[in-house]
Order: sequence, then structure tokens, then C-alpha cells
Amino acid sequence: MAALVFKMGALLLKQMAKPLGARFEQWALTHPVARKYIISTAQVMHRWEVYITRGAEGRAGKAFVGAMTEEKSVELASKIASEGFVFAVGILIVTFEYDRNRRKEIEKKHKEELERLAILDQAAKERERLRVENLEQQELIGQLLHRVDRLEGLIHEEQARRAQGRGGMWGGFFAPRGL
Repeated sequence: MAALVFKMGALLLKQMAKPLGARFEQWALTHPVARKYIISTAQVMHRWEVYITRGAEGRAGKAFVGAMTEEKSVELASKIASEGFVFAVGILIVTFEYDRNRRKEIEKKHKEELERLAILDQAAKERERLRVENLEQQELIGQLLHRVDRLEGLIHEEQARRAQGRGGMWGGFFAPRGL
């Protein structure tokens, strides 16, 4: 929900940037100090434009670039002020969106790390439970083997005792049958 509100606010600010830029342009051109700086910036941009254009056309050497008229300087300065304001608003929106996404990503990574640690903790507890269960089963197996050995010993003793008692007449033919 907060993301939707942020996006709507950013869109509103973006839509308002052009009219606000026009107002900023009017203010900058009527304010004496701002007007002075904006006009000098326009003159510098005009010189750069001429130098870049001459370089792109392949004309070498220095050229005299005369100052623009006050009217053209004011027109270019107003464009610079307006577009600069719109650009600054765009930069501000992008910066806030980037920061919001970065915080969200950090929070997501932290949550994933907590989940991973919980899974590792649960796995360690399960390993310990299985180790204890394995020891108990080994002890039971040991007891069962001991009982089997004892029973086998008793069976052998019983078989030996019966084998001794089988003698007699007719080779133990009439002796009782058993194991």
C-alpha cells in the first residue's frame, strides 16, 4: 500500500513539475540575482554549443563567439531554468525510489538470513535428536545381540544334553524325539 501511495505521489510531482518549472522560470527571470546567474549560464551554454557544433562539422581553429542578445539570452535562460527544475524533480524522484528499493532489498535479505538461520538451527536440533536416537538403538541392538547369544548358548547346551541322553538300545530308536 505504501508503495502505491509513493508511486502516486511521485507521478503527481512529475506531472506538476512542468507548471512548477514555468513558475520557477518566471521567478528566476524577475529576481535580479537569479536573472544575472541564469543569463551568464545561457551565454556559457551558447559558447559551448558553438564550439561543439564547429567540432562536429570538422571546422578547426578558434572562432569568435559573440555574446547573445539580451532577448535570446533571456529565452535560453528561461528554458534552462525550466528544464533544470524538471530535471531536478526527476532526479529527486529517482533517488527516493532507489533508496526505497534499496531499503526494501536490505530488509528482504535480513528476513531471508533469519529464515536461513532458523532452518539451520532446526536442522542442528534434528541432527542431535537423531544422534541420541541412534545411540539408543545401538544400545538396544547390543542388548538383543547379548540375548541372542545367550539363547544360542542355551540351545546348544540343550542339544548337547539331548544328544547324550539318546544312547541306549537300538541306537536311541525308542528315545523321545525333540529338537
